[in-house]
Amino acid sequence: MGVDMKRLNSFQVAFFCNNISFGNKLDYASKIIKATDEVFDGEPAILPIPVNAPPEIPRIVVRSKDKKFICNTSVNRVDLIFNPKNDTERDLSSIQNNYFDVLIQIINYLNEEYRVKIFRMGIVANIIIELEESSNSFIVKKYLKDNSLISNTYITQLHFLNKIKLLNRYEANRWLRLITLRKLDDTENDKALNITIDTNTLQDENHDFDRELVTMIFKDALKDMQDLISKHFEGA
Repeated sequence: MGVDMKRLNSFQVAFFCNNISFGNKLDYASKIIKATDEVFDGEPAILPIPVNAPPEIPRIVVRSKDKKFICNTSVNRVDLIFNPKNDTERDLSSIQNNYFDVLIQIINYLNEEYRVKIFRMGIVANIIIELEESSNSFIVKKYLKDNSLISNTYITQLHFLNKIKLLNRYEANRWLRLITLRKLDDTENDKALNITIDTNTLQDENHDFDRELVTMIFKDALKDMQDLISKHFEGA
């Protein structure tokens, strides 16, 4: 068993917060673009969402022209999505350099303009791992004790839920999801895995995460993700 390459496919942080009263949505979009030094240089989208629609549905979307950065804002949630565009950016260990400044700029803007309080966070990394062998065979041999009962699988999925504490204080659910991949133009080739690590503070526990705490939680969750990938796939 062996790993050829690990590359970050996407990275996302979600803030769950008190309701944001937009007023002029276009004004909100223009100000968040300015606050982030015009990283979002694409055309903003003001979505025609009915007033009584669920609050978590995005109302405003700003993005960079190359879609490397996308920020969705709903009534009670803000998501910052990062889609790497080169090999350096596809290294999970470099996400802090490529991503974190934009994240903090958005938090500063929300604090100053809307007095937003963040009471819950979610951090999601999606990683593609290329293998030297069939990903279905890899999962069966690595994780299943009696693999004689499972053979010639076309798609294999494993989901693991762990209860962890971020900063040894804040309880969180951490999902690790492994799904085998096949090339669209060569379905016999399944030498890749899609790995998602989804870490969320608990839905029924509200906190008051200021900028300093967001920074510390981000770094702790990122380290946990790196350690998890290393334990599962280094030396495989």
